Amino acid sequence: MLPYEVFALGDIDPEQFPVTRGLIDQSLANFACERSEHLQRFARETVTRFEKHGHSRTYVLSTPTEDGGLDVAGFFTIGMTSLDLSQASKSTRAKLMGDVTMDVTGAYCIAELARSDKYDSAQLPGSIILDEAKQVIRRARALVAGRFLVVDAQEVVFTQLYEPNGFRRIAVAQPPRGMEDRDFVTACAVIRDW
Repeated sequence: MLPYEVFALGDIDPEQFPVTRGLIDQSLANFACERSEHLQRFARETVTRFEKHGHSRTYVLSTPTEDGGLDVAGFFTIGMTSLDLSQASKSTRAKLMGDVTMDVTGAYCIAELARSDKYDSAQLPGSIILDEAKQVIRRARALVAGRFLVVDAQEVVFTQLYEPNGFRRIAVAQPPRGMEDRDFVTACAVIRDW
């Protein structure tokens, strides 16, 4: 298992931690994720803008390099969204909502979750990155409540990562730009079930 530390990107102040922030920014600018052009583009071009805008919060899994530097082995981005259960089956809605009936509700969202191509699943399993994201959401839930965690994922990623970790398929999702040839699903998990 790869040694790592999790940092909220927004907490690495460039003025207070110029060397660390420089190494993290450089690693993100070179982040390789050939499995997903969208995730690679997000790390390289979009993450800082979304962070400054307040659209989402990105957390990096930083690992030391042999030359004494830092590398971003993986990252995840948390935000807020609405969960539309109107497309879900009646039984799925009942299992998810319990005795409260709503077609649309607020939810936490894992907007992005990625591992760098420099590392394999033995070094940094996707389930570890997901567990780190769930820890952040648990802390947020303790402060402001919330019942659901939502993710839009490639069908294969849903099957391999999210479904074994308690997520339920809700609907077909629109693929991100550049990945229109792949199947995506919207899935959610009930946070209290963790």
